[in-house]
Amino acid sequence: MTGLFRCFDAAYPPATPPPGCSAVLGYIGGSRATNIWKPALWLPFQHLRQFPCWVPAMTDAPAEAGTFACRAARELGWAPNDTNVGPRVIVCDLETIEDPSWYRLWSGAVVGGGFTPVAYGSLSTIFANRAASVWVAAWDGKQDLPGGTTVHGHQYAADQPYGGTEVDYSVVDEWLYTRGGVGPRH
Repeated sequence: MTGLFRCFDAAYPPATPPPGCSAVLGYIGGSRATNIWKPALWLPFQHLRQFPCWVPAMTDAPAEAGTFACRAARELGWAPNDTNVGPRVIVCDLETIEDPSWYRLWSGAVVGGGFTPVAYGSLSTIFANRAASVWVAAWDGKQDLPGGTTVHGHQYAADQPYGGTEVDYSVVDEWLYTRGGVGPRH
């Protein structure tokens, strides 16, 4: 796992991070978000790299959804440029959705808001969205990055029991890791 960092996510986060995880992805909004993480849910992970995730429906107006994602991130205390390497990311959870026009408009609004968009979704469909930066879901148990110059994250296991809930595990590369923020959310 050289050069890769372990990350977890959960609709309902555990009280403590799973062992070996140095990053967390949490949900900040969107029409399909199961559970939006309020500030208190982020606090146990203030020492980890944090990635905000927006979970849209394709019936949402894409530019408006991208603007709302930026606003939600800011309301949680994240500034677009609170990393030393460039704008921090906002992840768009597309699952199996293939709609490059929608994603282009959403990501344009996120860039316009000062953040870097990253598309998350199934390995079988995510590349159809033509995203510049991708986090793939391929539950193969392999802690590596599948081929592809745009792939910066790989969710390799889902629905694993931990801390009274279920978590998903990913690995992310240094490019993505350095664009995550740290610190308490207010």
